[in-house]
Order: sequence, then structure tokens, then C-alpha cells
Amino acid sequence: MATRHEDSPEHKKAHDLAEQALDKAADGDARKARDLIEEAKSIDPKIGEEMAREAAEDQKKADNYAGKTNK
Repeated sequence: MATRHEDSPEHKKAHDLAEQALDKAADGDARKARDLIEEAKSIDPKIGEEMAREAAEDQKKADNYAGKTNK
């Protein structure tokens, strides 16, 4: 269940910027990725914690998937 903070327009904007930062980093544009994440953190200082948590959850799902397909 989303908290009031997670439902705020500011949080959603910061989350979108952080997602864009991940895409830029994956594309090899580290400078733009840093700029986007800094902008996201200026909007919502807690966004880094959330993105780290999401990345860990995604990694766990990927590891579970890889374990199932390698059998």
C-alpha cells in the first residue's frame, strides 16, 4: 500500500526522474544520469533509498528467474 508521501506529485516526479537516470546510466550517459538523480533528490531526498530498494527487489526477481531457467 502506498503511503501519502509516495502518492504525492513531488514523489512521483522524483521517481520518474530517477527512472530516467537509470535509463541514461544503462545507455552509458553517466553525466546525464547524475544530473537527473541530483534533480530527483532535490525534489525528494528519500528517492535514493527507494530506488535502491527497488533495484534490490528487481535483482532478487532476476536471480530467481535465472535459477529457474538454468535447471
